[in-house]
Amino acid sequence: MKVIPYNLIREKNKLFTAGENAWLILLDIDLGGGTVFYLCSNTEDVTFLSRTYTAFPFYLDPARQNSKGEIPTLSLKVCNVTQLIHAYLEDLDGAVGATVTVRVVNAGYLDEDFSELEMDFSILATEADAEWITFTLGAASPLRRRFPPNRFIALHCNWEFKSVECAYAGAETTCDRTWKRCEELNQTSRFGGYPGLNLKGWRLV
Repeated sequence: MKVIPYNLIREKNKLFTAGENAWLILLDIDLGGGTVFYLCSNTEDVTFLSRTYTAFPFYLDPARQNSKGEIPTLSLKVCNVTQLIHAYLEDLDGAVGATVTVRVVNAGYLDEDFSELEMDFSILATEADAEWITFTLGAASPLRRRFPPNRFIALHCNWEFKSVECAYAGAETTCDRTWKRCEELNQTSRFGGYPGLNLKGWRLV
């Protein structure tokens, strides 16, 4: 069962009563090699998880299903007028196998936990013309998932700096995600590591 914060449930219920805050779609298009495009379906840029999502034209078509038992796919169309992404696709053979993360967020509550409104897809095919790049998205390959799914490290934090889990909202801009740095920032109550583990060994769980 998905657990969504109360503020988001309240905003969702306002959809039919002229809610004040817009629901936005955010895209993380990870082409590999450190090349990631952060795009948002908005008229202006949005900052989320300490990242700037650039306002950019794109469309997500509903998932397509058939009677052959094939995995459902959906189509993502990204504007190609500026050729911003096109050059990378030529070098990466269409970026087939790359990952696209789709998030649905509310503009009025960007600090909430949106993990239940997040989906990961793999790029199965790519087409492009002068106006649009069309990605066919499908379920992420299980061979690309981390195994074991969780890491239990004594003095290294699993959370991204200034993420919802981290919750740091101060003026500092960098963190090496160590216990020592967490102490310096007075943030040890949100530390995402496991200080109680034996530092002389390791175990896969």
